[in-house]
Amino acid sequence: MKTLQESILKLKKASESLSRLDVDPKHPWPALEQMNQIMDASFWESLAEVHKHAHLSASKGPEEIKPRVRRKRKRKNESIESVVLDGTPFFPSTDVFQTDQLVILCCDVPGFVRNSLEVTLLDEQLVEVKGQIREHVYADSCTLRERTYGSFCRRVKLPAPVSGKGIRSQYQDGLLDVFFIRQSPGGVPHSSKHPQT
Repeated sequence: MKTLQESILKLKKASESLSRLDVDPKHPWPALEQMNQIMDASFWESLAEVHKHAHLSASKGPEEIKPRVRRKRKRKNESIESVVLDGTPFFPSTDVFQTDQLVILCCDVPGFVRNSLEVTLLDEQLVEVKGQIREHVYADSCTLRERTYGSFCRRVKLPAPVSGKGIRSQYQDGLLDVFFIRQSPGGVPHSSKHPQT
């Protein structure tokens, strides 16, 4: 069975060959014969393979991600600014939400390498998210680059103190949600259970 990358490459080559066909409107039969040769059984197998992967990824629900979580005390004079990556100090784009029991960090990280994700609580209200965005399989053929690739590190000040225990996360449609349990004023987590999201 072909791998997805081989199937995509086969379809790309077939597409390029089809685009180079010279079709004479008065006599289209030679071009149709060439199309039939290009769109052989291997072409249809590749198309089926790509379709299968597209269908599988579209039918998946949110994935549970288990980031490596560390507690680390922030040094006295340590800055809380995010690390600059390719001139973009606010990557990945991040939203923070707060409920009675949770603080939710939502990061825009399409295509990140799963085992690279690391979430560190530098203190009860400062979280650092590190990881790596993998380059596209056709990165060598890029003609326009607007997305960011490579390692990222983002520090975000949370609106309320959170616990280092009971962190849950999920990844869907390029968004990583990290759920932190808020601490009550006495420093105790509000609840050990996450409400349904």
